[in-house]
Amino acid sequence: MVGLFATVAQLASASQLHQPQVIVYSLSLDPELAQVSAVRRASPQSAIILWARDFSAELAHHALEMGIQGFLSTTAGPDTMIECLRFAATGEMWMERSLANTLLNSRPVALSRRQTQLLSLLVQGLKNREIATELGISEGTVKAYLTTLFEKVGARDRFELALYGLKNLRNVRGVEAERSLRMKSQLRLRGRSGARTVA
Repeated sequence: MVGLFATVAQLASASQLHQPQVIVYSLSLDPELAQVSAVRRASPQSAIILWARDFSAELAHHALEMGIQGFLSTTAGPDTMIECLRFAATGEMWMERSLANTLLNSRPVALSRRQTQLLSLLVQGLKNREIATELGISEGTVKAYLTTLFEKVGARDRFELALYGLKNLRNVRGVEAERSLRMKSQLRLRGRSGARTVA
């Protein structure tokens, strides 16, 4: 452990000097995350964990966009703290299940067509190799897509990603089906009006 610091400036200075694996960043020092970027610049390889009593969905989404890798409650027990630190140190995302569920339900995430296909296959229980075969891509590409999806929706593992898919894919398919029907309807109308014009 490098030390405890009373200000973000001191934290940034120590981070630049020691380049720690993990930085535990207290929200009491910077509730709006206005200075996280300064710490990130000082030690770009460090995983940053936010430390606070609780986290709003809005703040957590903002933190994820800034590259925060963990959300640790000040009321967490020693085992939970160690688990969070270990996950973050290996480059993985960590948050308590209650926060993950809040994030998964709080805001729709725009997925590409390929990401939606992959998520749909994941929900069906397919393994990476099977997904790769189904989509005609390599297993390495599937892993890359999954890594992006984990970060994009804030899921920690395949279970949470599948849970997100189960809750949201129905809505995505409904929107796509509605859009497809609307386009077909517009094409039919154009075809009819074109026929009248020609006649």
